[in-house]
Amino acid sequence: MIKARTRISGLHASSKKPSMGEDVLFSGYLQVYDGELKRWDPLKGKLMLYVDGIKVRDFASDNYGYFEVEHTFNIPKKYDVEVRYDGSAKTKACMAGIKVEVLTEEQRRRVEKIIKMFGTVILLLLLLFLLLSLFMVFYR
Repeated sequence: MIKARTRISGLHASSKKPSMGEDVLFSGYLQVYDGELKRWDPLKGKLMLYVDGIKVRDFASDNYGYFEVEHTFNIPKKYDVEVRYDGSAKTKACMAGIKVEVLTEEQRRRVEKIIKMFGTVILLLLLLFLLLSLFMVFYR
């Protein structure tokens, strides 16, 4: 018997750059390929969360294949996070990964400050462009 292909689709994190101690929610969909209908269908199954190759917890997808799992990172560094499905008698195993970089509070404030400055510069450039456009329209 040929095992059906599976995949973890749409894996994403609530924050890819959380602060230390911040809960991160990972979510996505477990799907199985239907060869006859040529489509991906939801799959209810047991999944595992791995952080840097170490199994952290077991959880399951619902009837729609959707899953959510939370994890808290306490050490500032870059992590490789994987969600794995071991397969079953009828389905193949699959996995999906995402990188998460945990920041200290100081790093987080620095990133927020840079983002605010960048936003301010973009806003000022847009206002300057608008004023120049209005000037050229009315004083031509």
